[in-house]
Amino acid sequence: MTQETEKPKPADIAKRFVQRCRSNQVAIEVRGADILTLSKRIPIGDGLAFADAESDCSVIYDLPGGCGSVWGTDGGSIGGMVAMQTGAFRLNRSGIQKRILKAIREAMRQL
Repeated sequence: MTQETEKPKPADIAKRFVQRCRSNQVAIEVRGADILTLSKRIPIGDGLAFADAESDCSVIYDLPGGCGSVWGTDGGSIGGMVAMQTGAFRLNRSGIQKRILKAIREAMRQL
């Protein structure tokens, strides 16, 4: 006998996502039809703050989506050095389900 688990609704996913971002002082921006950008200010040259920002913004990977890319100033590229020099951490993701992005926009207005 199997027990069915209920799939989370877009509004619930979005609410948790927005709350987590706000509790970690991560700014959220929905750009165009399918790009989500998270950003966080860090002290210039502070490696620990950079690692914390990267961890705080990793919530972007938890969102459902199809084919898409993640890019920005993370530690996996030269962008990490740019973030350390400018104090601006930024992570972008494309390919997130449109109904999730719509729910995120709504949750940003409500919360």
